[in-house]
Amino acid sequence: MNEALPSPSALAALEARLLDLLAAHPAGLSEHELLKKLRVSDPLFAGFSAREPLKLFRGHYLLFHALYRLRDRLAGERHGRLRVDPLGIVLEFEALPCGGTALAPSEPDFAPCYADLARLATMTITEVVELLRYFHAARRRDERRRAALAVLDLRDPIDAAAIKRRYRRLAMRHHPDRGGDGQRLGEINAALAVLEEKLDRCV
Repeated sequence: MNEALPSPSALAALEARLLDLLAAHPAGLSEHELLKKLRVSDPLFAGFSAREPLKLFRGHYLLFHALYRLRDRLAGERHGRLRVDPLGIVLEFEALPCGGTALAPSEPDFAPCYADLARLATMTITEVVELLRYFHAARRRDERRRAALAVLDLRDPIDAAAIKRRYRRLAMRHHPDRGGDGQRLGEINAALAVLEEKLDRCV
């Protein structure tokens, strides 16, 4: 990919192309699918390569920078909601209510991580490798969270207070002093420990 920062007109053209692509795929597209399409249709992605960490980072970063810009613009104009997730980027055309936001109530906002386009030109290969390690760790944490929620018979979206209530009920039910199963209680305790882990969003 070109290391020069994209011009405002190039970014606007990228947003328009993303809007067209997502409108043509109402079920959504993954990040991988979008990058494949952009590689052949957008000059900003002409040199994209998933096999070179620095080019992979630049393609990912530029794509998500543009997606979050588009998401916020659509929300500001109340023309719809753009859900941004690497596994499923979905454009929902229903208009947002007056005062509505671009986010669903439980949806994390990673936009600040992609706000500074200067990172496209300044990021080094060492920093990219470290960032990839972070994303792999975050993915493993997400998998562990899903598994831990399943132990408590819960699933996202759910807040910490609801998790604690469910944990207390199950812990009381399965405590050996109340005739419960100690092994099951151990699984419940381990699940809560996983769900209480913290991980910074940006590096």
